Parts: sequence; C-alpha cells; structure tokens
Amino acid sequence: MHIKSYLCLFCCLLTCLFAQANKKNSFIYGIFLCTVDKFVIIATGDSTVSITSIDRSTRTHPLLSNDTLVIPNAIIHNGYEYQVEGIEDNAFIGCKDIKHLIISEGIDYIGENAFSYCTELQSIHIPSTIDYIGNAAFHSCPNLQTIEVHEKNERYDSRNQCNAIIEHKTDLILGCHTTQIPQGVTRICAEAFKGCLKLDSITIPEGVVEMESGIFRNCPRLKYIKLPQTLEMLSGGGTFADCISLRNIHIPQNVSFIEEGNQFHGCLSLDSIIVDSRNKTYDSRDGCNAIVETATDKIISGCGKSRIVGSIKEIGPSAFGNSMIKSITIPANITKIHNGAFWGCRFCTSISVDPRNPVYDSRNDCNAIIETATHKIITGCITTNIPQDVVEIGERAFSRMPLPTFVAIPDNIQKIGESAFAGCERIYQVFIPGSVKEIGSSAFSLCNSLNGVFMEKGIKKISSGTFSQCKNLNLIEIPEGVKEIDRSAFWDCSNLQYVSLPSSLEHIAPSAFDGCPCDSLVKQNMHAIIY
Repeated sequence: MHIKSYLCLFCCLLTCLFAQANKKNSFIYGIFLCTVDKFVIIATGDSTVSITSIDRSTRTHPLLSNDTLVIPNAIIHNGYEYQVEGIEDNAFIGCKDIKHLIISEGIDYIGENAFSYCTELQSIHIPSTIDYIGNAAFHSCPNLQTIEVHEKNERYDSRNQCNAIIEHKTDLILGCHTTQIPQGVTRICAEAFKGCLKLDSITIPEGVVEMESGIFRNCPRLKYIKLPQTLEMLSGGGTFADCISLRNIHIPQNVSFIEEGNQFHGCLSLDSIIVDSRNKTYDSRDGCNAIVETATDKIISGCGKSRIVGSIKEIGPSAFGNSMIKSITIPANITKIHNGAFWGCRFCTSISVDPRNPVYDSRNDCNAIIETATHKIITGCITTNIPQDVVEIGERAFSRMPLPTFVAIPDNIQKIGESAFAGCERIYQVFIPGSVKEIGSSAFSLCNSLNGVFMEKGIKKISSGTFSQCKNLNLIEIPEGVKEIDRSAFWDCSNLQYVSLPSSLEHIAPSAFDGCPCDSLVKQNMHAIIY
C-alpha cells in the first residue's frame, strides 16, 4: 500500500512538472527568445532550449553594443540552467545589427534561414559541436568575408582558411566573395554563393563534378567564371540566374547533364554561350549562342543574343525565360515549344513564325506564337495583337511583361492559362469578358499595380492563387455564377478591404483571403461555406 501511495505521489509530481514545462514553453533571456524542449523536468535543471529569435519587443537600435553576437551554450532562467541545443529556423533572418557571429561550443544545430539576409554580417565562427546546418542558413549575406569552422568539427570544415563551409570533406555549402575553393571539393551545393554582391570572378577548381541550383543567383558583379573540365552535371536550374554582369560562359566537354530551364535567366549582359565542340551531349551549333541537347535538337538554355537556327526542332521550358532577347523568329522545323519557353522576355517587340511551320503560326502579323491546331497563344509580347480566332491564352504567355496599364481580354478568349499574366507589374486594370470560362491558377498573381478587376458572368471558379500578392488591389466584385473560390486565390492582397461575393457561391477555401484585411469579415459572414 505504501509503495503504491509513493508511486502515485511521484506520478502526480511528474505530471505537475511536465505541465509546468509545457505551460511555460518559452521565455526571454537578454535579447533572445528561447523555447524549452517539451516533456523535460524543469525541477532538476536537466533541460535544453533552442533560440527561436531576437526579442525586439522592448528594445531599440542598436541591438548589440559591439556588433558581435555570441550565441551562449547555457542560459540561467529563474534559478535553473538550460543547455542551448540549437538555433531555430529563421531565428535571426534579416537582422541588420550583426557584424560578427560567434556560436559557442556545445551547440548542435543551425536551422534553415537562421542568419540569411543579415546584410551587415562579416564573419562567422562555427564550433566543433555543430553537426547540422540547415538550407540557406547564411544565404544573401553580401558583406560576409570570413568563415571559420573549428578544426575539430567532424562534419564541417573550412580547411586552408578557404573562407567556406565544406560538408563531409567534399560538398561546399557556403561561400563568399573571398572564398578559395580547396582541393577535394567535388560538389558545390544549391545557392552556395547566392547574393554575394561583391563576387566579381571565380575559378571552379578541377575535381568539381556537380553544381546544384542557383549557386550564383543574384551575384550582380560576377563578370567571369571558369568551369572545370571535370564538371559533369549542372543538376539544378538557374545556376547563374540574375548575374547581370556575366558576359560569356563556356560549357566544358564532360558535362553530360544540364537541368532544363534557363540557367541564365536575368543575365542581362550575357551575349556568348559556347559548348565545347568535344561535348557528346550538348552543342552550340552554328554559333547559335545557346545550349542545345544534341540528340533531340532542343534548346535548353539561351540568352539575348541567341539564334534559333534551322536545325532546331524543340525549345525547352523556360529556355529563354527572363532573357534580353528582342525578337523571336521560329523556323519551319520547330515542332515543340514548351510552356513558358519565353516567359518574362520584356524587351521582345517582334515575334514571327515561318509560314511553312506545320505546328505554329503568327497569323495576321500578330506578334505572337500561336499553336495552329488549338488556336492557343503560346508566347506573346508587348506588341501582340490577339487575333479574333484565338480562343486561349496559354501558360505564362505574357508573364512578367511590361503590358499596358489597362488590359482588356478579347471576347473570343475562352480560357486564360496558368500564370498567363503573372508578374505583369504595370497592369492597373483588367477586364475579363463573359466568354472566359476558365482562369488558371496564379493567372494574375504578383501584378503589384493591379487596382481594378472587372469580370463578367462566365467563370465558375476562382482558381488557386489567381490574384495572389496583388498588393494594390482594393476592391473586387466576384460575378454571379462563381461557385468556388480556391485556396490562396487572393492570398496576401494586403490592401483588399472590400469584396462582393455572389449568391451562387458554394465553397470558399479557408486560405482564399489569407493576408487580406477583408479575411475576417469574409469568414464571419460566409462561415457556412468555408471548408
């Protein structure tokens, strides 16, 4: 009986202590917001915490007295000592107070985006105990110049003062403008140099076999890069995206895989793409200034100075996306143009198709590529005149183009494709006639100037993300006949205060108006059909 009583009392005590831990799940320590691990016994002090973020609630700039942030390995709070286990995702994202970062011994992990966009960060010290660094933990830190990993760290290193973080001896996961890539590195990981604003040239050493996506994304000063003969794979898209100063690129002979999608979108100065003549998988035939998949005669990446030569049969997805191309001429042999092949070509003013082409045309000198059999616009530009017999505007056909402030969809159009006008930042008003029966997801997303949308009765569904992130949209009237508003249809329309909903409405997704001032009012009045 006594044993049972003591056991019962002990269990009750544990329950109370667990409850205390869960009830007080976080606390402020200095400038840190700390989160206590769940189900720990606080009374013994045998607890760990993670640092969640900076507490700015009662503080003003400057946050740090000497520009140096030291992440402690232990914290004392209310008489109990907590071991700091790690730094959570997004903990210090965008913090402009930190110039020097020291992470103390004993800390195990750094979460995703933990210090990304810390624009003043100059140096970081990684202790021997760190065994996990999340994706993009230090991305887009343009002033970073000193990267040091403790020599006893078993997973990461910065050998030979290379000013980089190397994982498992072979994978470079973070670099900066002072990085010297050491011997032994075989892979450069995704976005390793993203946002290095001071990087102007780099030589990738022999031995590197693979380069992942977005490695040099948004390195605006990068003018020169030399790729090694050992390189075999560009395994992700946008490797050199938005390198606006890059003028030329040479693809070595051993590259046997390049991810589809323009590797060079936003490279506004790029005018020379050359593939080594000994390469067996890709070529840049006839001085076309593009990467062509030899076996399929398909362009997979081009630039503003590319030419679509007569032997080309196919243009891959996003092949010329966000490039400086000013005119597009489609030869007779082209039989396949993928969706979004020319998205964002905002400087393009002329489009023509060889009249002998059996699949595509540019009827009536419309300055567009039309799929002849379906009467669908595949690609348009700022001078396009939509012919009366066209019935569909295809996926990303006008995406990110500087269209006029008022866009009236012609009354012969029955369908507007996914992301057809996404990112058209100049559009102020759009008119959608009753002939349109279907609007694809994200069709008008990111149209930041869009203020008025006028829709006639015709469509039955507002698809996911159709008007998401249209920051200037203030009022919208959904026409009668619409039965469904899908998820995130108006997500993050931060000025959308007034919405008129039709009596025909049967379903509103819970996230349809997330991030809109009108969200609570919609949920309050239409709760019966939100599910």
